[in-house]
Amino acid sequence: MFKQKDWFFQGKSGTEYKFGIYAKTRPIPESGGIYILAYTHPRGHRSGFEVNMLYAGETENFRQRLVDPPQPECLWDGNWNCIYLLHVESAQKKRKILADLIAGNDLSCMQS
Repeated sequence: MFKQKDWFFQGKSGTEYKFGIYAKTRPIPESGGIYILAYTHPRGHRSGFEVNMLYAGETENFRQRLVDPPQPECLWDGNWNCIYLLHVESAQKKRKILADLIAGNDLSCMQS
């Protein structure tokens, strides 16, 4: 993928959240928090990378939850290749951050 270890995602509130970056093939921690499944790709020569958010959710255990990810057909069609994780302990805080991220971003695999 690329050597960057963190990525910031902004919620509707304007708050930026710092997520760790994991390739789909990299071991995922068993802790919990917010996860974003995305397609990450280069924007062009020396222009950095672009992240297309596909799906966001919360869990008590990243590893268990992502063994069988949600919306697999949509993720496949969206070229899912990267997992972003934000460790959050509090259930209330997880719900608040997730709602902020969903409200402020286009997540194509979460459209109804």
